[in-house]
Amino acid sequence: MAHLLPQIGVDTPPEVQARLRTLGRTEDVRLSPNGRRLAIACYGGHGIAVGDVELERTPAGATASLTQLELVASPLLREPHGLDWRDDETLVVANRAGGVAIVRLAGPGLDPTITLAEISLDAPGSVALRPLDGERHELLVCENWRNEVATLVLDEHGDLREAGPAQRAWLDLPDGLALSADGRWLAVSNHNTHSVLVFDRRTGEDGDPAAVLRGVDYPHGVRFSADAGALLVADAGAPHVHVFVRPTREWSGASFPAATVAVMDEATFLRGRHNPQEGGPKGIDLDSRTQVLLATCEELGLAFFDAADLLDRPDRVGADADALLRHELEALGAVARERHETERERQETERVRAELAAVLATKAWRLTAPVRGLYGSLRRAAGRGRSPGGHPATAAEPSRREALDPSS
Repeated sequence: MAHLLPQIGVDTPPEVQARLRTLGRTEDVRLSPNGRRLAIACYGGHGIAVGDVELERTPAGATASLTQLELVASPLLREPHGLDWRDDETLVVANRAGGVAIVRLAGPGLDPTITLAEISLDAPGSVALRPLDGERHELLVCENWRNEVATLVLDEHGDLREAGPAQRAWLDLPDGLALSADGRWLAVSNHNTHSVLVFDRRTGEDGDPAAVLRGVDYPHGVRFSADAGALLVADAGAPHVHVFVRPTREWSGASFPAATVAVMDEATFLRGRHNPQEGGPKGIDLDSRTQVLLATCEELGLAFFDAADLLDRPDRVGADADALLRHELEALGAVARERHETERERQETERVRAELAAVLATKAWRLTAPVRGLYGSLRRAAGRGRSPGGHPATAAEPSRREALDPSS
């Protein structure tokens, strides 16, 4: 197992600790622009958790406190999966079983006003927001079943308008999004190909990925560092967060993780491993000011980690070469099994066709054709002649054996 990244001890009141234990299945987690609020998508509970957080870096390392946590529910929050902040009081939430909701939080009491954007999206998942000017924001939304990332524009009134696709080439169940601060680089966790694709948005919505990041079982949450020189990837199929490093001044080529760390112990991971796609971290976020990493999933709840050394010198941590090899062998094995199954189905289909052709070519089949036609006519006639109680109203129907026997 990879190196276990120690958690930061969090100063948390008892009532907040109790609420953390009730979150259930969680997906994305996101810090507000000022870093003093966080929001968690509570998928199973059809709501979001919003809390007040204080993150600091001291000479002894990073510290964290979670002083408040409120659960926000609404009929407009249905399987919330992704979220991001427009400002410190406004959230955009993507609901897998609904649409895109705008959540306005009024003051410290977290009294929410929730509206649903009237935009037709196909199972919206993760979202990413970036300011365009003083009033408008660019909003990218994963449409999971359409295999596209849509571009929307959010104005100062909370109204949305469609602005066309952001990316649609090469996507196969896009599950997580990250935008670099300048908006140039778009990272998409591609669930079904077990990879993360990094696109240079200057190439347009049908452009090929500039970089393909491998070595992840089921990539989920993704976050760029402040300068976009590193990308953190949550692995939902393993207890890991992976760190990929930009090879040059630009993202390019195929890469494996520069570092892999475990954010939960094996027992915690196995409790949530209901299938190969679950058990590991789902949502992650990174506070660029303190280099604190946040991670969430059902079994982990919410955890904080000091990621400064991990980001400054990922080579010191390194990746588990044996684990990467196992991953690649498993991926190759899955492809081989799929091809074997397809070939076996093809062979079985050819066998049945050959047997049917042999039967149709026999002399007995040709000779009994008139009798089979007569048998069909008798069955239809018997059906028309049945009484309402289901009993025959005519002479008894000949048996199947008699009808098919040309001597009868």
